[in-house]
Parts: sequence; C-alpha cells; structure tokens
Amino acid sequence: MERGKLLCRNRKKMRHYIYRFIKNCKNRIENGVYKENELIPSESSLQAEFNVSRITIRRSLQDLELAGFIKIRKGKGAIVQPMRKYSDLVGVSSFSQEAREAGERPSSIILEFEETKATGIVCDYLQLEEGADIYRLKRLRLKNGRIIGMNEQFISRDTGVVIHGEELNEKTSIYALYEEQGLHIERAVETIEAVMPTPNLRKELYMDEGEPLFRRERITYDYLNRPLELSINSYKADEYKYVITLKKEEL
Repeated sequence: MERGKLLCRNRKKMRHYIYRFIKNCKNRIENGVYKENELIPSESSLQAEFNVSRITIRRSLQDLELAGFIKIRKGKGAIVQPMRKYSDLVGVSSFSQEAREAGERPSSIILEFEETKATGIVCDYLQLEEGADIYRLKRLRLKNGRIIGMNEQFISRDTGVVIHGEELNEKTSIYALYEEQGLHIERAVETIEAVMPTPNLRKELYMDEGEPLFRRERITYDYLNRPLELSINSYKADEYKYVITLKKEEL
C-alpha cells in the first residue's frame, strides 16, 4: 500500500518536472532563445540546468518532438523546427497569397509543364471527356527559399484559358493568370488528408523515412460554375496547421 502511494507521488513529481521543462523550452523557442534550425543544449546541459533526471529530459524532448517544436537526430541532438504557420480554410486563396499573409516569401521551381490529354479522375473532377485537352503543371513550393511541398495542377482548356510555358517563372500565380483572362474564381471544393509520401515524392521533398504529408486536393470553379482546375498539393506535415472558421449558422 505504502509502496503504491510512493510510486504515485513519484509519477506526479515527474509529470510536474516534465511540464515545467516543456513550458520553459517552448517559451525559449517561441521567443527565439533557441533559434530555428539550430541545436538546443545537450541532454547533460539541460539536466544540469533544470536539476532533473536524464529520463525526465528525454521524455520531455520526445513530447516536444511530437508537438512539432523540435526534431531529434540520432547522434546530433535536438534541432528546433520552424514554427508552423496557420492557414484558415475559409475562402479561396493561392499558395502565394497564403504565404505573404503569413509574412513569408513564396516561390516555386517549375519541374514540368505540358499540354496533354485528360484521363481517369482528372476527367471526372473537371467534367471532361476522355482525351480532352488540358495543361499539366508540376512545381516545387518554397517558403523563404526552403522546399515545403509539391504542387501538381491539371487545368481545363475548355474554359478558354491560355498558358504559355515560356512565360511561367518562380513567382507565377496561376490564380492571378485566371483573373487576367477574365476567369473569375467563384468557389473551390477541397479535401484534406494525412498520407505517407511515395518513395519518389519523399526524395523530391528531401523527407525522412516515416514523415507524413498533408495532401490537399482542390477543385476550383469559375463564376459560371465551370471547373477550372484540379490542384493536388502535398505539403510537409510539420509546416502547416489548419484552422477552420465556422459561422454561427454553421454550428
């Protein structure tokens, strides 16, 4: 009985130490004391500073990693991860617009652009006949020069949109191009899911084994309710945290 009470007190004591340590580390990360992409102090240094056991430090670091604040590299230590940016899912906005609103510098690397034929789910999503003419654009997405995801767009040519590959560059916004050609965006239907990347995509995004992705599939419609494009976006999961705004009548 006494042994059980002692174990209970020890667990509570450890939880208290873990909570205190995690709170301190989070504050230091958020206030820039521990800077992005840099190592935090070693386990032995943290143990001495906070006067806690090595197991308390390790459990706390594991919790911080699960929360996305750090990444533990075997043989190297714990590296501070870039803070996740919030993206509100209400409203239709482009990658560039979302990045600028978050105070970041967006850019892209064009990997492929082609005039091709629609097949399979592209026909279904864009309401096209098999073999209809489309544009296909594949780009790496970057924020502040850092690769954070992959974008693949299948664009219907039935709407009259014209895209010249030689005019595309790292700052091109396809949404802006639509507006310039009078194709005003009215709405979009988006699906979000967590998936594991294919081996090829993992290599293209320089991801570690076992890292998940946020996959966003968006069908964009113009003011005539015609599907303009199917956009498949694969983002590193530690880069995004989504917020949904609900109006009172939707609750």
